Amino acid sequence: MFKSKKSLAMAILCAVASVGFVMTANAEERPSYELDGITVRGDKDVLPGGLAKSNASIGIVGTGDIMETPYTVMTVSEKAIKTFSNPYTGVMGALSLDPSVRQDRGGTYTDLSIRGLYLSGHNMYVNGIPGMLCQSNISYNWIDSATIISGPNLGVNGSTLNESVGGSVNIESKKASDLGEASVTLGYRGGFSFEQGLDIGRRFGKNNEYGIRINAQNVNGETAIEGEDLERQNIFINLDREDDNSKTNLLLGYDHVNHKGGPGAFSFSDGVTKLPDAPASDKLYKPDWSYNEYDNWVVTLNHEQKLNENLSAFVNAGYHREDWYGYIDGNPTIINDAGDFKISMTNYPLALTKKYAGIGLKGNFKIGEVKNDFVIGADKNWMNYWLENNPNWSWKDHTGNIHVNNKWPNPGIATWNPGHANDTYMTGWHIVDTLKAFDDKLQITLGLHGHKAKRIADGKPDQESDAICPTYAVNYRINEDVMVYAGHTESFGMGTMVATNKGYENGGEMLDPAKSKQNEIGVRFKTGSLLNNISFFDISKENTIDSIEGGKKYLRVDGEQSNKGFEWSFTGNVAKKWDLMGGVMYLDATQEKTSDPKLDGKVVNGASEWSSTLGVVYHPDDNTSLVGRFNYLDGSTINNGALEVPSYVTFDLGASYKTKLNNTPVTLDLMCYNVAGKDYWNSRAGSSSLSLGAPRTITLSATFDI
Repeated sequence: MFKSKKSLAMAILCAVASVGFVMTANAEERPSYELDGITVRGDKDVLPGGLAKSNASIGIVGTGDIMETPYTVMTVSEKAIKTFSNPYTGVMGALSLDPSVRQDRGGTYTDLSIRGLYLSGHNMYVNGIPGMLCQSNISYNWIDSATIISGPNLGVNGSTLNESVGGSVNIESKKASDLGEASVTLGYRGGFSFEQGLDIGRRFGKNNEYGIRINAQNVNGETAIEGEDLERQNIFINLDREDDNSKTNLLLGYDHVNHKGGPGAFSFSDGVTKLPDAPASDKLYKPDWSYNEYDNWVVTLNHEQKLNENLSAFVNAGYHREDWYGYIDGNPTIINDAGDFKISMTNYPLALTKKYAGIGLKGNFKIGEVKNDFVIGADKNWMNYWLENNPNWSWKDHTGNIHVNNKWPNPGIATWNPGHANDTYMTGWHIVDTLKAFDDKLQITLGLHGHKAKRIADGKPDQESDAICPTYAVNYRINEDVMVYAGHTESFGMGTMVATNKGYENGGEMLDPAKSKQNEIGVRFKTGSLLNNISFFDISKENTIDSIEGGKKYLRVDGEQSNKGFEWSFTGNVAKKWDLMGGVMYLDATQEKTSDPKLDGKVVNGASEWSSTLGVVYHPDDNTSLVGRFNYLDGSTINNGALEVPSYVTFDLGASYKTKLNNTPVTLDLMCYNVAGKDYWNSRAGSSSLSLGAPRTITLSATFDI
């Protein structure tokens, strides 16, 4: 099966390349933008430095100027994604330039947190559509930008089956620009891993109203981690049309992955009294014959139709198919201070299908001198889920040690068709009105969002929930460079499904629905060419904690979790040649009202008080860029305070150079991640599991503009 899929993907790559050469041959002279007498080629909506955009996508409300947005928001640009994403954590490397975002685990899964609250690919949005991504490491060759909204924004994002209380991530796909695109990338990704990529874009028709953008990628080989092997083929096609009365965007994507020996997480039993030193991060601590092989299909559709000067209608729809038909995996549990561990593997294939449809109206009207921008919408989510452990395959309670090389004989590949597990349905409605007064300096956002959800699980009682929750915010623009804001929102979502691939004994169990409340105040201001955002937040939610019971790990709902803190983020440049993005966050995450009085007031497992990040690009001349990246994570505790996790600092360094090869423009990129080769434990807020940081990895690529 895999060989045929790989051949198909390579054939698609070749076909797309042929299309690209034809499109390039017919391309017209590239246009440019005129800004105050200066000719600028490229994006005109980026902030100084080009690492972030000046507009943000705010759910069903639409795209708006970030200086008029009453949330902590950052839109990471294509430049930042290309510069700071990496082979180990993918696009998470760029998203974590926002200090509220932490990379929780790399390698196999895209786990991150916003303000100390967990979020995976399932929680993210694509072109405003929820649930269109898988939980694994997300490819980023097709991504144009990603908007991170931290804080009380749940009321403006539409209904979703996978809610993340700390914030949201919306990924925008690449669209063809008026400039046109045509490039081929050849890359070395560390170890014995290589990449080939293609990016073709073209606009045509009257006033360039039609566009097509095609991105394709092939990755294969052993990574910088000994025993890990990653093979990926994908293709994403974006079609769009825009005129004076309507705009439409259609994204079609396919991603195939065969990931052998992907790194995972470590659990720690009660027998561990002191956290062992982190072992070598370039080694594998599970069998190299473990693997995840899966297909992902993504379709999103957005259409907006102008009805008159003050009213438009919109339709949003999405389809996502995730099929993990090849799955043999498991994670170690360390059982003593010497680093001995037990490990079991399961054959636990799964599949899911998600569908989404939303319709609504958006427009504006005036009451006296007060403007009103409103959105009224309704939507529905469907999810069908297949999940089942293979009872005919077993590999249990094998042993190893984190400080030596471990090898286990391969018991043979297993196949299993998972049985149906559950179906979930959610219908929702949303009303949002933004009132603007005093020349739009004062803006007040009022909204209500309601939903009704039902999960039908095979052999279990149906689970239902419904709620109507408010959201409101206010922002005031003191002058062109300073804006203050405050907001509040509440939510009552579906219960959490316990992950089946993270070592929980109750994997697959449905936990009760959880309530949450969020409050935030902040100020956004410009200092020269640097945009700053300082915010204070207070989030409370019903708590899910890792509970060690009889030496085994369970996920339980217990009490309440309170996350309070502040953050400072910035982006722009401090001098003509220096581009910056980063910030610092302080987090006070505690457990409250738990069933065990000893846990009340305790710090949440894996939650670090301080974290900071800084990305720097220096341009000594027009053709050369030097890149630096700094990450710091404060220490934390796990197993309800029993084990201390030390802090860590990492550095990345790189360079980019533009030149020509036989009159063909070429961009050469060199990066070294984790320059010092530091081995460290990486914690995740809300979990007692730890992962290893990425090993030192050197990458090199050449991008040819054809």
